[in-house]
Amino acid sequence: MKKALSVLLALTLALGMTACQSKGKETYFEENSAGEIVDSALLEKIEQESEPLNTHIIGDYKQHTVSGGQRNDITLSDKYAYVFWFMGDMGYIKVDLQTGEAIPLCDVAGCTHDYNQFPGCINNSFWQNPTPVGDSIWRTDENKLIEETNDGETKVLYENSFCNEFEKANYKEYSGEMYYIFDLIVDDDYAYLFGGAHVTLLDRNTLEEVKTIDLTVDSRIDGFNVYGGKIYFIDDLHELYVLDIESGEITKMADQVYGILVQEGVLYYVTYVDGGHELYSADLDFKNQKLIAKGFYINECAVKNGKVYYIPRADESIIMCHDIESGEETKIYEGENRITGVGYSDFCDRIFFCTESVPDKETLEPYNLLISIRTDGSDLWTRRFDGETWKN
Repeated sequence: MKKALSVLLALTLALGMTACQSKGKETYFEENSAGEIVDSALLEKIEQESEPLNTHIIGDYKQHTVSGGQRNDITLSDKYAYVFWFMGDMGYIKVDLQTGEAIPLCDVAGCTHDYNQFPGCINNSFWQNPTPVGDSIWRTDENKLIEETNDGETKVLYENSFCNEFEKANYKEYSGEMYYIFDLIVDDDYAYLFGGAHVTLLDRNTLEEVKTIDLTVDSRIDGFNVYGGKIYFIDDLHELYVLDIESGEITKMADQVYGILVQEGVLYYVTYVDGGHELYSADLDFKNQKLIAKGFYINECAVKNGKVYYIPRADESIIMCHDIESGEETKIYEGENRITGVGYSDFCDRIFFCTESVPDKETLEPYNLLISIRTDGSDLWTRRFDGETWKN
């Protein structure tokens, strides 16, 4: 019980020192004559919030992480999992990958996250393609690449002024969009800035332009993966292409592809069969296709270490694991909340999921969850966040 009391003291101090907590709220807890907490629900929360993640960071660290879900809510550095989705009263958070501590991203004194009072609060912003790079976060805003530093400064790192004929023709009604950066991938060597039909490579360290490659195909491009000196992408007509970065050569590989992932030397893709989406694997040259699993979209799964962790369309409150070699299906997690986002990386042995909020069955107060498992399916970790999940 002393551990629980010490953890409670630490939590109380942390909450008191955090500027973004809602005002006017006090925490009361019942003690017995020995000074021990007797509230079992509170004790359970204390134990949960003191449970570490103990994430293993793989030596060959790459910046690139894979985000999924409807809003791309989760992205990882080698120190934190960043969640750009309201996690109870804490709002947007970062979670220490070792201790499991959740830290609000907003540090405005007295902030209530109300847009009318605090329009500059990070929780009132929609950051496009947030990507941790070192101790900063890079993001895109229209045609700009922006750095958000850990001391609160915002810097414009690069401003795109290139557009090709396809982009001019297709964005003429919205002329600014012909210069937009629609997607961002960062690895140890380059930042890849994807326009509507081109990609610009910036040197990761100097931010100098290395090259710009025209990606004009039959339609606007989407769904990018960088692997082994190549960029795999699909277009709005669901055609799959591969670009050789050195030569600039583009090769069409397949039709009816609705999403792709390239992981560990394997191309995973979703196609549409008999009214449903099915996940297949293939060699990088699109040979030796193999059915893996059915019933979900590519942005609702994580593929790591020979396993696919996915959120089935039939029940979005559970997480399933499909072993690729054996075909065995295992339920990893089942709850009340609909799971909305998934994030993981090449350099991290944990996968993270966030959820929508639901009312607590007893208090009727809203809460949502952050869920994590190791890439071998072990060590399930959950963290509950109480309070409003959106305040505007």
